Amino acid sequence: MEAMDTPSHPGPGGRGLGDVVAVMAVKRLEQAKTRLAASRGPGHGPLHRALVLAMMVDTVEAVEAAGIGRVIVISPDDAVLTAAGAAGAVGVREPSDSGSSGVTRLNLAFAHATTVARDRWPSARRVMFVQADLPAAGAGSLREVIAAAGAHPHALLTDRDGSGTTILLRDTSLAGPPHFGPNSAAEHRNSGAVEIDPQHEHWPDLRTDVDTAEDLEVARSLGLGPHTVAALADRECSADDTVPIGNGT
Repeated sequence: MEAMDTPSHPGPGGRGLGDVVAVMAVKRLEQAKTRLAASRGPGHGPLHRALVLAMMVDTVEAVEAAGIGRVIVISPDDAVLTAAGAAGAVGVREPSDSGSSGVTRLNLAFAHATTVARDRWPSARRVMFVQADLPAAGAGSLREVIAAAGAHPHALLTDRDGSGTTILLRDTSLAGPPHFGPNSAAEHRNSGAVEIDPQHEHWPDLRTDVDTAEDLEVARSLGLGPHTVAALADRECSADDTVPIGNGT
């Protein structure tokens, strides 16, 4: 079921949360978060896929709790689209990639979802591209970032090391795909985006996207969302079940 639009007070520049559509893009689960799987083991099994889904759902719910009632998740994966719909987002099937590289495919997916958002909600004035692996994201932080970006038609928030982009906000009038991928922060700045909080003084929860086991531990220290907590508990219980009891003698 589609989430209802949520009215809000306008921020700087006369823009409010009701002007924003949030967009997330998620790969096929068997291809998602390969670095995280490699750094944690035992690989791309069902428990890893469940963790990827849980982080996405926690991110969606944080965005909704911030007051954004219009959320799109674009993916080629049925399980992702089902989970997104159950969380209140609009699931959009990603078009065929036609052999595009992973980074190109990601940005084309974001661009396609933006077109869907403009057609579905013509009153929307801004699109917020959000990485779908922010399990520690807080609603208050999201509201603050949106307010801080209100005076800029194109703005970004970087990840912890400053090279990547976790959130990109831009006016719906701006055309073309974004520039997620390696060194995306520099790419977005070069395309005219203003960096919010370049000194990295605020919003560690929104800067901590989870690509490795180390990232996951940082997110855990900040406070994980309930779905990620449950997925990790399931994994830990499964690991405990494989530990032999006694010495076999």
